[in-house]
Amino acid sequence: MAKTLIVADLHLDMWAEAGRDALARLDFSDVGLMIIAGDLTNKPKVRWRRALEVIGQRIDLERVYVVPGNHDYYHHALDGDDRLEQIARDAGANFAQKREIILRSKRYLCCTLWTDFQTGTGTLESRDMEARERMNDYRYIRVASAGYRKARPADTIARHRDHLSWLRSKLAERFDGETAVVTHHAPIVGALPAGQTLSWCYASDLKDLILECQPDEWLFGHTHHPAEIMVGTTRVANVSVGYPWQNMGGVADGDKPRIRVYPRVRRGRS
Repeated sequence: MAKTLIVADLHLDMWAEAGRDALARLDFSDVGLMIIAGDLTNKPKVRWRRALEVIGQRIDLERVYVVPGNHDYYHHALDGDDRLEQIARDAGANFAQKREIILRSKRYLCCTLWTDFQTGTGTLESRDMEARERMNDYRYIRVASAGYRKARPADTIARHRDHLSWLRSKLAERFDGETAVVTHHAPIVGALPAGQTLSWCYASDLKDLILECQPDEWLFGHTHHPAEIMVGTTRVANVSVGYPWQNMGGVADGDKPRIRVYPRVRRGRS
């Protein structure tokens, strides 16, 4: 039976610069569907096509879907999804922003997600200021509809609300089969490493949504931190490959992090 391969944070341009192959660490045998959950490369207008050509040497690009991550908007525009979709299509791949993919009896709900800036310390204003000062998203991403000014936290928060609204509506639809949510940003703060700075740029606290809808899985990237957590009956897991200088383990090396459970459930005897 064909498998589904879901990975995030390939950063193929950085691996190429390091003279290494991130794809060599992945098992493409019997893969019928590949979803890239963000951060294929920086500078997508220049680098996506070559990155997809490299992936196409391992798998038919008709079976590849790209969900953009924050890095995929670097030196591009936050409101430039139409251009990213065209690049993916021209290469023979598929673009998966706010897209439902159905394969046999399983559906995959895909979007970037971004974050709501509600986690972490301080006020919304202080988190906004710190993100602008320290997060590259607000240096390298532009907003085309606003004269190509630099993106601001308010812009990505608006995107988060739009993506979350789409997810809620799709999760509310009846589907006779399994449901996996695939996003770039993390849906639970507990998936972040201890002491994560700028946590509000990496995760939102969507535990209530997960517990309400209980999708079978929620797979994400962005954090470059192996994590696997049970939220009710939903498996929440990081699928980052990471930078070439990182020792990620997890999806790339076949390691399985210890599973944490939220909330803790007392199991009865059947």
